[in-house]
Amino acid sequence: MECVRVRTTVVQPWKTSEMNATRRVQGVKVFICCTDCELGDITDSFRLDAGTPVWYYKTGEKARDHCLDYVALETKTPYRCYFVYDQYNTSYNITRNCFDVVHDDTPSGSSSGGVGGVPSNRDQFRHMALLGYGDNIDSAQWICGGSLISNKFILTAGHCTASALLGPVRYAALGILKRSDPLELWQRYLVKRIIPYPLYKPPSKYHDIALLESDTEVAYNKHVFPACLQFLANPRGDRWNLLAIATGWGALGHKRELADVMQAVYLDRYEAHECSQLYPKHRHLRHGYNHTTQMCYGNREIVRDTCEGDSGGPLQVGSLVAKCVYSIIGVTSTGKACGFTSNSGVYTRVIHYLPWIESIVWPD
Repeated sequence: MECVRVRTTVVQPWKTSEMNATRRVQGVKVFICCTDCELGDITDSFRLDAGTPVWYYKTGEKARDHCLDYVALETKTPYRCYFVYDQYNTSYNITRNCFDVVHDDTPSGSSSGGVGGVPSNRDQFRHMALLGYGDNIDSAQWICGGSLISNKFILTAGHCTASALLGPVRYAALGILKRSDPLELWQRYLVKRIIPYPLYKPPSKYHDIALLESDTEVAYNKHVFPACLQFLANPRGDRWNLLAIATGWGALGHKRELADVMQAVYLDRYEAHECSQLYPKHRHLRHGYNHTTQMCYGNREIVRDTCEGDSGGPLQVGSLVAKCVYSIIGVTSTGKACGFTSNSGVYTRVIHYLPWIESIVWPD
C-alpha cells in the first residue's frame, strides 16, 4: 500500500485550512491520511473518505504540474510557512512526520509602509527577486522586481529588461527581506539571458512581460522558493481574485526614497469598464487599456498602490493547491503617479502569456 503526499482541506473547530496529507490507495478504496500534528499522536490514524477532501493529479499542463512539484517540495521542508491571507503558519515536524500549525498574533507589519502597504515578514515571499543594473555587482543599482518561477527563470516586466542610464539588467538577488540585509543573505545570480515577449515594443506598455535566465541553477532553501503561475482562467467563479497582494522594494510614495524592507500592498480588483475609464488612449497605451492582456488593481477609498521601483514584481494570490505557495496572476507594469489619489495600477495579465512562458521555462 503506497502513500503519496498531497494537500487536503480539513475542517477543525477553530479553523478551516488546507493541510498536508498523504493519499493511500488500498484495493479500490482511496483514503486521505491527515498529517496535522494536532489531530493526534498517531498521525496515520486519521482518515477521510476520498469524496470529502480535495487532491490534485498531474495532467501534463506544465505550469500546473510544476506547481504541484513545488508543493511537494515545500511540504517536506522544516521551514516556517505563512498562510496567505491569515495569521496561521505551519512548519514540518521531522520527528513526528506531521505539521505543526501555529497562530501568529504578530501583524504582517508593525507600521504603515509603501503606498498603503506594510513591511513583509522574512521568508513570507520567498520567490521575490530584486534586479540589479550596472557594470559591477558590488556597485549595482537595484531598481526593479521579479518573481522566481523555476530554478533558472525569473518573471519580470519587459521595461525592466534595461535601464536608459544603466543598460541591461545584469543581476538578480534572492533571499533578502531588506536592502540593508548583510551580504551573506543575498543570493546573487548573473543574468545569462534576457527574453522579452516578442511583441513588446517599448515605450509601449502592452505585452510588458519578460523572462530572465540565471547563469546557474537557483538553490532553494528557507529563504528562496519559487512561486506558482496562474494556470486556470477563472478557477473559483468571479470572486476568487477580488483581493491580491503586490510586493516590492519600490518608493514609499511619490518622489520618496525606495523602501529598505520589502513592502506588501493588499489591492482590490477593478472591473474592465473602470480600468478603461482610468486608462484611455495614451502615447504608451495607443489603444487604451486592454482587458485581455492587462488587469488593474488598487483601492477606491484610500491611497494604496505600487510605486516607482516596484515594476516587474508580482501581483499574487493564494495558490489553488496550497496556502503556503503563491500564484502569480500579474506583473507590475504601469500606473499614474502614486501616493496622490485613490487609484489603480496596471498589471500584465500572466495567464494570457502562459503558453509562451511554458515554452521557454519548461520546453520539454
